[in-house]
Amino acid sequence: MKTLRVVHITPSVRLLGARRSLLSLVKHLVGTRVESLVIVPAQGALTEELDRLNIPWKVVYLPPWRKGKSWLSMAKQVLELRRVITEFGADVVHCNEIYPNPHALVATAGGGVRMELISRFLQRRPLRAQKVPVVTHMRLSVNHRLIRNYYLADATRLIAVSHGAAADFDGFAWTDGLVRVVYNGLDFDPFTAAREQRDDIRAELGYKPENFVVAQIGLMMPRKRPKFLIDAAWEILQRVPEARFLFIGDASPRQQAYLDELKALVQEKGLNDVTTFLPFQNEIAPYFAASDLNMLVSDEEGFGRVILEAAATGAPTVGSRVGGIPELIEDGETGYLLGVPGADDVSFWRGTGAFAGIVERLANDAALREKMGNSAREHALKNFGLDQYVDGVASVFEEAVGEFNARRDQW
Repeated sequence: MKTLRVVHITPSVRLLGARRSLLSLVKHLVGTRVESLVIVPAQGALTEELDRLNIPWKVVYLPPWRKGKSWLSMAKQVLELRRVITEFGADVVHCNEIYPNPHALVATAGGGVRMELISRFLQRRPLRAQKVPVVTHMRLSVNHRLIRNYYLADATRLIAVSHGAAADFDGFAWTDGLVRVVYNGLDFDPFTAAREQRDDIRAELGYKPENFVVAQIGLMMPRKRPKFLIDAAWEILQRVPEARFLFIGDASPRQQAYLDELKALVQEKGLNDVTTFLPFQNEIAPYFAASDLNMLVSDEEGFGRVILEAAATGAPTVGSRVGGIPELIEDGETGYLLGVPGADDVSFWRGTGAFAGIVERLANDAALREKMGNSAREHALKNFGLDQYVDGVASVFEEAVGEFNARRDQW
């Protein structure tokens, strides 16, 4: 069979969820009929891992599409992207997130880059048909404004990471033809290894065997609601004096003040002795292994990769009922769901008492804790393995190329 050559575009090299999923994808496409080239905006943690795996990459910085000053260099950079796509002989371009989608559409269009950019800037269709199909991953929730501004309807295929994420496209006539749901998958090996070293890892972090560790791992930003855990902490400590709280992650760009605010709130509430803040970690498995309960109570979330990462080490998750989170947690079996669908912050914060009750129940019942942790791991292994993920994404690539070629033959 003919080799399928895929150019993957990522707007960041930080090893957060979207890039970890991309890394898992390209790693496990090696040796298949899919050949990959990864386009990155700069060197960093992702390129170090790609080098370790001998997966080729090139730096092409793509200016933010919605920033006025970006247009000073936009044509030059998109032209460079077109050159790389052409020289690689790409059969399909894969945008790992929605943000490079406009750049990819212009780079693969048949007209001149500058004229195509002007047409897009004026919110018009491309001047000439695409030469290469574009498949774009939708990993976070989107609204109608984002769908319009990033021309998502013009992609050959859109991959939504959950049915909850795909629901953001409801109401558009083109949804059934373009959108495919493919759950993210997880490489369980590093988490299994960390799980076996749990006691040593906890000791290194200063935790005693009797400590019940509640962790929130990921970007420290309002959307993730890390303040919820801080606000619930005192009530938890009244019920579980040996509870400890672990936050791992950096602030989002331009939101450092929010992380400082979280730390100040911990100090104000007198929680310094029971709370630990650690910066972003490239190797995250040990910290999930050290945890007894994982938190993901976002107000929007396309998928929730940390739920799988926690489950892989045998830790259940307390999650909110938004986006793809309910598709990853079987309430009361592999974790717990809080709130009602679409709950705003005011109503969601009323659930701190229910959350404290969950912590108390798990902390005081070792058998329940072990059963739920094992169930979470088994559920993740069964439904979110890498084979399903890689096969699913590769199938969308093949579908997009097949449809694209069939249309081109009709022109």
